[in-house]
Formats: sequence, C-alpha cells, structure tokens
Amino acid sequence: MKKLLLSLAFSLIIFNLFAQKNGSITGILADSANHKVTLNYSTVSVYKVGDSVLTTYKLSDDKGLFKINGLATGIKYRLVVTAWQYGTFRKEVELTAANPTLNLGTLYLSVKANDLNEVVISAERPPVIVRKDTIEFNAESFKTLPSAVVEDLLKKLPGVAIAPDGSIQVNGKAVSKILVDGKEFFGGDQQIATKNLPANIIDKVQVVDDKQAKRRDPDLTASEIPQVINLKLKKAIKKGAFGKLYAGGGQRSLYQAGGLMNFFRDTTQVSVLAYGNNINQPGFNPNDVQRIGGFNRSGINSMMMTSGGYFEFNGISFGGSYNGIQTSSGGGFNFNTINKKGIKFNTQYFFGRSDNLLEKLTNTNQTLGTDRLITNANENTSSLILKHTIGGKLDWQIDSLTQLTIEPAIVLNSNNSVSKVSSGNNNANNQLINTLENVNDRNSSTNKYQIRADLSKDFKKTGRSFNLGTDISANPNPIVNYNRSNSIFYLVPSTTEIDQLRNNTIDNFRAYVYANYTEPIGKKLNFKVDASGNIINNENALNTFYRNPANQLYDIVVPNLSQTVKQAGFKTNTNVSVRYKITKDLYVQPGLVHNYILLNNRFTNAADIDQRYNFIWPTFQFKYKIFSFNYSARFTEPNVSYLQPVADNTNAFYIRNGNPNLLPARTQNLSMNMYKYDPKSLINYNLYGYGNFTKNGIVNTITINNGVQTVNPINMSGIYNFQGGANISKDFRKDKTSLKVGLGFWASFDHTPVIVNNIQSDANVFNVGPNGSLRLNLNDKVEINQSYSVNLNRSKYDDSFYTNISYNTHQSTSELIIRYPKKLVFETSYSLTINNQKIAGYNNNIKYWNAALTYLFMKNDRAQLKFSVNDILQSNVRRSIQITGNSIIDTQSNNLGRYGMLTLTYNIQNFGQKVGGRQTFFNF
Repeated sequence: MKKLLLSLAFSLIIFNLFAQKNGSITGILADSANHKVTLNYSTVSVYKVGDSVLTTYKLSDDKGLFKINGLATGIKYRLVVTAWQYGTFRKEVELTAANPTLNLGTLYLSVKANDLNEVVISAERPPVIVRKDTIEFNAESFKTLPSAVVEDLLKKLPGVAIAPDGSIQVNGKAVSKILVDGKEFFGGDQQIATKNLPANIIDKVQVVDDKQAKRRDPDLTASEIPQVINLKLKKAIKKGAFGKLYAGGGQRSLYQAGGLMNFFRDTTQVSVLAYGNNINQPGFNPNDVQRIGGFNRSGINSMMMTSGGYFEFNGISFGGSYNGIQTSSGGGFNFNTINKKGIKFNTQYFFGRSDNLLEKLTNTNQTLGTDRLITNANENTSSLILKHTIGGKLDWQIDSLTQLTIEPAIVLNSNNSVSKVSSGNNNANNQLINTLENVNDRNSSTNKYQIRADLSKDFKKTGRSFNLGTDISANPNPIVNYNRSNSIFYLVPSTTEIDQLRNNTIDNFRAYVYANYTEPIGKKLNFKVDASGNIINNENALNTFYRNPANQLYDIVVPNLSQTVKQAGFKTNTNVSVRYKITKDLYVQPGLVHNYILLNNRFTNAADIDQRYNFIWPTFQFKYKIFSFNYSARFTEPNVSYLQPVADNTNAFYIRNGNPNLLPARTQNLSMNMYKYDPKSLINYNLYGYGNFTKNGIVNTITINNGVQTVNPINMSGIYNFQGGANISKDFRKDKTSLKVGLGFWASFDHTPVIVNNIQSDANVFNVGPNGSLRLNLNDKVEINQSYSVNLNRSKYDDSFYTNISYNTHQSTSELIIRYPKKLVFETSYSLTINNQKIAGYNNNIKYWNAALTYLFMKNDRAQLKFSVNDILQSNVRRSIQITGNSIIDTQSNNLGRYGMLTLTYNIQNFGQKVGGRQTFFNF
C-alpha cells in the first residue's frame, strides 16, 4: 500500500510539473501601407512590465500569424514586435483568470525610416532577428549562469536541440559546423567551441544554411540542408588555455593520474595529454579525447568502442581493458594551425604502453550426433604492448570550389606476450579424451606506413563534381613465436611433445587509386561514374624450426611446416549509374558494377596458381523522403594467410591448414534505413536493416579425431545473413524537468553451412534483442536512468547429427545522480547480467555496483574531490557467450574487483561537462 501511495504521489508531482501556465496571446503582423503584405518570421518578444529580462518570444509564421502560449495570468506583459526593415511596435497587455486568451487581431508595422537620430532602447533588443536566410539570436536575451559555456547558451535558444553525444540540430536540421567570428575554431570541432568557450563572451549567435553542402548535393531538400552556426564574440579571442588535471590513489596500491591541456593563440592550437593508471580504465573519456585532445581537428578515420568503456581512435588506445587486469600509460600532442593562404596543417604524436594480465576460462560444447566434444581451457596470458603513432594532415581550400587533403601516417606497434593454456577434452560420457599443456611465447610487430591524398573539385555548373584520391600503405609485420606443448591421450594412450620456433614475416603492400565524376544531364537526371584500382603485393614467409637437443638452439628446419607465399596483381572496380529524380522527395539510381581481379600466387614448395576473374552485376539505389534502400555487389579475394598451405599447429588440439586453391568471394549487399526526428513532438525514430548473400565464401571444414580438430578452409555458396532493428524515443519537457522514454528492437539471422567429420548441415542462427530505457531529469538536481534488454539466441540445424542450441541473457542497468545539496554530487550505478547457460564454476548472475561522492570547491567549481568505490559486491568477473558453427562457446575472464579511489580533479576554466554520469564515472 505504501508503494502504491508513493507511486501516486510521484505521478501527481510529475503531472503538476508538466501542466502549468495556460495563458496565450495571438495576432497577425502586417504592413501598415499594404495590408495584404504580412510580416513573416518577425519577432514578438514578451517582457514583464518593469522588467528587462525576456520572458519568452515567438516568430510569426509564413502567414504573419503568431501565438504565444504558456503565459501566466494576473501579470502585465509588454510586447515588443521587431521585423527586418520595419520600425519597432510596442504594446502592454494583461491576461486574467477570466480571460486567459487574448486575440490582438492584426498589428500594423511601418517601414523603418533611415533616421540617424533614432533612439535605440537596449533593454528591448530583440532576442531574434530574421534577415533573409540568416537567423540571429541576441545572446544577452537568454540568461545563463556565470560559469556557463556556449552549449548552455545554445540549449536555451528555441529550436535548438543538443543530443547526449553533443551533436546539434536547429529546427530539426543538423548543424554541420560551428564558426567563431566567421572562422573555424580548433579545426571546426563543434564541441571544442560549445563546451569550452564561456557563454558570457558571446554577443550574437547566427544560423545560416550550409551552402557548401547544398552545392555538393543539389538534390537536398530545404529540410535536409545542414546548418552553420557562427558565434559573434563581444571581443576577439587572441589567446587562452583550458583543460584538466587529475590524480588519485586507492587501496592495493591502485592509482590514476593524467592531464589534458589546450593552448590557443589566433589560428594556432596545441593539445597535450598524458595519463597513467592500473585500474583498467581509459585515461580520459572519448569526448575529452575528441574535443580537447584534438582528434576532431585531425580527423577520425576509424573508431572502436566497447560497452566496458574501452575505445580507440585511428587505432590509438588511451588505456583501459574490458577483460583482465591492466596497467596503462601514454601521452602525446596534437598541433593545428592555418596560414595566411588558408592552408590548415595538423600533426600529432601519441605513445601508449599497456601491461596486461588475462586469466580466462573457456567452455566449448560441440554437438556430434549422440556424442559431444566438450573442451575446457584455462588460459593465463601476460603481455606488453607498445605503440607509437605519428600522423599529419594538410587541408588546402585552393579556391571556393577546390579542396586538397594529404594525410601521412606511421604506426609502430609491438606486442610481446606469454600465454599458458591448460585444456582438456571430454566426450558425452564425461570420459577424458586428452589433455594439453601449451606455452606460446610470441613477439610480434604490427607496423604501418601510409599516405592518403584526396582532391575534390566542384564546378560552377550546379551538380557537376570530380573527386580523385589515393591511399598507399605498407604493412611489415614480423612474428616470432616460440611454441612448446605436451599432449596426453587417454582412450588410446600416447604422448606428443612439440618444441618449435615459427618465424613468420608478413609484408603487405597496397596502392589504391579512386576517382568519381558526376554530370547533371538535366534538372532531374544525373550521370555518375565511380572507378578504383588496387595494386596488391603481399608476402607471407613462414619458417619453422625444431629445437636441437645437442645445442638447445632452434636450428632444425621443418620443411613441411615452412613455406613462402607471394601474391601480386591488381583489381579494379567500375560503377556506372544514372540518378533520376522523379519528384522532389523521390529518386532512383540504377547502375552497373564491373570488377576485375588478376592475382598471381607463387609458392616455394608448391605449384603456382594464377587467378583472373571478370564480374558484372547491377546496382540500385532508391530514396523516398526519410527512407533509403541500396543494393550492390562486390568481389573479395581471400587473405594471403588463408592461402598458406602450411598447418598452424601452435594449438596441438586445434590445427589450422591453409588452402592455396581458394577463390574470390562474390557478395551481394542489401541495406535500408529510415530516420526521423520531429522537433515539434520531440519524437525520434529509426528503422534499419542489412543483408548479404555470398557465393564462394570461406567455410571451415572440421575433422575431429581422438579429440584433435583439424580445420581446412574451402569455398562454399549458400551463405547469407540479415540484421536489422528499430528504435523510437519520446522526450517530455516542462520548464527544467525532462523525461525521455525509449524502446528498441534488433534481430539477426545467419545461414551458414557447417561441416564436421564430412557431415554437412545448414546452421541457422537467430538472435533477437528487445530493449527499453527511461531517463528522468529534475532540474539537473536529480537524474534517474534505467535500461533493460534481453538477448534470445537460437541455433537450428538441418541434420540430426547436430543438436539445436539456445540461451538467453538479461541485462539491466540502473543509475541515480543527486546534485544536492549544493557542492555535492552523489552517483551510483547498478548493473545485473543473468544468463541461463549454466556451467560449473561459471557465474550466471553477475552483479556490478559502483558508487561515488564528489565535492566541488574553488571558484566556479573548478576543483572536484571524488571518492568512488568500484565493484562493491565483488563480482570480479566478466562473461560472454556466442554460437559458432555447431558450438556454443562460453568465456569467463578476470576483472579488477572491488577497490576504493580518492581522486582530485582541477579544471582549467572549468569548461567541462556537468559532474556525474555514466561516461565520467571513473574517466576524468
């Protein structure tokens, strides 16, 4: 009963918050000389009489009509009407409880006279002025706190919506860039400007259409043209600095420390960062690295993030590990400037080091008719990873229609690891078949030398464009692997030992050249050609040596485990299409794609193989309003590692062979997408789907004998998969309270042949995942976030030799943030993962609880002292499950476990995000 009463009380409070102020004023604006001319998109500002603080405002619509809702009764208001090239109109009004609605009829404004003695009342400066294609907001009309940044100001502007990831929309249109006094600030990075510049230095916020985007794609409708925001400053910014420093310590000698600083002067910006910790956490959160770390300036060409908080930009890791225990450190800089000719220069260097300890249990259960092969493996791996990344970028806007970009990069990456695995195989009767003790001491390098260049040219003729580019890379990757193993077989007693050195040098070279040209044939017809060529020169040299008992050196060559494969040749891709615009909302684009592949494969101990293929296939694109559909096809040659006709026996119970006779795969791709954001109803929804059909795809055939699996890759057809989903969310806002509710659904289906012991079957794997979320924000004082998802996984087989597999996983995450009383922030999160896949020694219910308390002090809350506790319930484990072929693979790995941490953070100018939240819980 108490819970019911509390729920009713809570509901009444929320209802009351969303139901106040029902007074309204309506009217029509027109020209006093010509009453038929309405004044469209003019500003009607509302002030309380005797008060210069703006209460609210509205713009008249395309018929001169305006309606102002949400006004209180019993209060006198002053209306100030401002229209471009017209004089100001003022009127005092009052709404009463008896007459809460007021219709002013038609208000007539006179054309503004060019009077040099005109008196300007600064307190009535209009909050919004519409000039042709420009909307201009007066920053002083939208009050913010002294410590507010530009993002806080933008949130108060009507029609402006800022997503949790920092992306901005104005009246439902995406913002493509933000300028400061008409120039790019920190390489045009939106969030550098919005999250770091103080709001009180902004005089005006101007919004215009992105004319370059319209020129690049003339078919963009008015609702699709992105917007550009220009921040006009009260006084020019010449130099400054912002960033953050933090340091913390905890029990068990745990620590974290780091700093990230930005310095700018005129058109030059420098970012410097460094970090170190042994708590499995990234040194910074992704937003900080993108914004303050300068990666949005240099360009993000690749991005990888995991649910555990680990992320990489352009292959650069900033610490953190989802599994195991890690000590990481790193640092670097990002330099950006622009010269008088408008050429932008960027260079960056980053170094990272991580020491990892991974303890992993893996249970693999394979169905084999009336029998099973159950593999239990216990792995212990320690590794040291060192990585240097050097990059640069030149961006030259040669003229208003021509742009050149050049990006060189060098990556030097070394990984030294020692892995010890103890494993055993059992059959369906729980009989022990064999055991294995295996040690791999592996030293590898993954290096890359790359240069990319791109030249794009638009023409005065609308719709005509040309693009030419190249991407040249060399990847020398030497691998030295000392492998020692001891195998014991029990059903047919025997013992096998291996002590070998595998010296594998992989050198891959690629020179990729591409070009595309678009020519408008008429108002509704465009002709487009895309062409690319790829020069390939790859080598995989493998030499295997046994240890010599006489001198303990690895100098006995093993011919049947040594081979060099050289793959050279080229491939081309040409796509010709015609785009026909049926209506302003509908277009179709049919085309043809031609692939050509010429490969020469050379083997030192086997016959050479030459491959030559031609491939022609139709393509098609369709778009109607917010819905788009694409169909395409491609040829893909097998990786040279698959062609190596030498067994990989580093795991004596899982031996992988190569196949030099593999053919290129032909894949047909389907995709569809629908996205809509309605700024009026605050509803956001999207629908997406992808699928592909593959002929001559690579399938692994497996032969199992006495518990030892031998894998051979072959070409097979009949491989296809689909995945898709839908999401919808709705925002409810009233004053300073917001509620967001979201629902989602995703599903996938894979159809792949499975061949074990010469018995073939089609494996149909289904994955279904409904989910929901709720986020409540009460004046930023209290935030409640709740999400829940369930993953249903099923695998079915045509042949009774294989047994159908199923498992379910439930995940729930709850979060509470309380920013009260002032200067204190309490936050806690609780996640629960439940899995019905039960294995002895594996945790089926993983409960993860964190909590923290932060004290804010110094001017503008620049300093923060946080005490946090990680993994309060000491779950100390991570778990993942997947279905592959006829197997279900269950993995459990170690984690850092429970610890407390006291961290001090100092913000230079305190231009960061608000304190509290999942992204900043442990990432400072």
